[in-house]
Amino acid sequence: MQVNVSFTQLIAWLIFLLTSLYIFGVMELSYLGKVSLMCFILALGLFVLSKVPAGLVGMLCLVIAILLGIPETMLFQAFEQPIVWLMIGAFIISAVIEKSGLLERLVAWMARHCQTQLRAVLFIIVTVLCMTFTIPSTSSRAAAFMPIFQALQVQFPKYKTFFGMLIPIMILMLTNATLIGVGSHLIGVSILEGQTEQRISYLSFLIWGLPFALLISVITVMVLWWHIQPQSISPIQSSTKTVHTEKRPLTSKEKMAVVLIGITMLLWLTESIHGFDIAFVTIAMSLIMLLPQLNLIGWNEALKKVSWSLIFFVASATVLGELLVKYQVVDYFQNQMMHAIKALPIAHEWFLVLLLSTVSVLSHLVITSHTTRAVVLIPAFILLAQLLSLNPVAIVFIVLIGMNYCVTFPVSSKALLIFYELEPRPYTTKQLAQVSLYLMPLYIGLMIIMYFVYWQFMGLHLK
Repeated sequence: MQVNVSFTQLIAWLIFLLTSLYIFGVMELSYLGKVSLMCFILALGLFVLSKVPAGLVGMLCLVIAILLGIPETMLFQAFEQPIVWLMIGAFIISAVIEKSGLLERLVAWMARHCQTQLRAVLFIIVTVLCMTFTIPSTSSRAAAFMPIFQALQVQFPKYKTFFGMLIPIMILMLTNATLIGVGSHLIGVSILEGQTEQRISYLSFLIWGLPFALLISVITVMVLWWHIQPQSISPIQSSTKTVHTEKRPLTSKEKMAVVLIGITMLLWLTESIHGFDIAFVTIAMSLIMLLPQLNLIGWNEALKKVSWSLIFFVASATVLGELLVKYQVVDYFQNQMMHAIKALPIAHEWFLVLLLSTVSVLSHLVITSHTTRAVVLIPAFILLAQLLSLNPVAIVFIVLIGMNYCVTFPVSSKALLIFYELEPRPYTTKQLAQVSLYLMPLYIGLMIIMYFVYWQFMGLHLK
């Protein structure tokens, strides 16, 4: 058996070896903390630089962590995460949409109404924005968009990469529009209220966040258009597939699927009333759709539609992230960050905004979980606000906006992962990292501009 290792991979393994030696020889962490950090770095490196399937990478790194002393129960707890079951249910519902004929109908609708790329982009922005106000989960929004992406591939076969990146990135950018755009917003506001007895209302978040969300969405489209499109700008060619664009009445299958999907979305919207988690609602409704009496889709066929590599990776990556919290690796970096911040010239307001924006945006490179970022960063920055007599509301809002940027790696966001794991793969990790290289400084720059030209005049003063 011949093993081919490129020069880049050889350098990466050398860096990993040196990093591991530094972790175990220098860093003041417990043994299990060092193991957790080493395995997390290994998983991230393999995911970005190797061709090993994402699910296999995550599970292997988790197994290595267990062999080095992490409790075995962490492996079995990986599949107790609500996000795992939410995504399984979402894949099944997406398969029902395709099997019932609703996807073909959606393709026909887009053939009639989205005849140009610009119209398709506007349709995506408006639809994602509407979903942001109704579906409080980026994973659910991404899963709901999978049939639309399939329709776009039929309508615009040359622009698979463009739309495959635009949809999940747009889902992330438009989370800035509303308090319920992502769970970390609610966590951050809850921590703010608990520590300072101040809060950010739904309306306040909307007033501050919506303009930023719309502006960064336009910038995102321009960056993607410029970066992805240069070799592809040509008259849009139709797919070789035949698309029936004439209007026709709904079949009984389609009617049943519409009713069940409508009930699912209604239950998502009324979570605060019935009390059942979105993940439970999604898996429960997907199981109902599998009933043979409804004749929507078979059990075996539905399970084949689930991206099991993605499910295994999300499960293992979530646990690897939790290990960093459990064994105080995150606390270690948090303390290092706070010491570094105290030594900086933070008397200047512009420097404070730059610092908050940069640290919160870059945090996705270290802490992949959106929720974990909120749990770790928000208390630290509230403490900073209290030490420096700053406005904690402004601090928390700016940090929440910064944390919503997680575009660099597919592992940084469930929305990106869902699209990354589609077959055929719509984009590569290299393409995503290149887009982030341009988009990240623009995101930070817009945050700074928004503070000085809009937020501070709308009551969001740091001092």
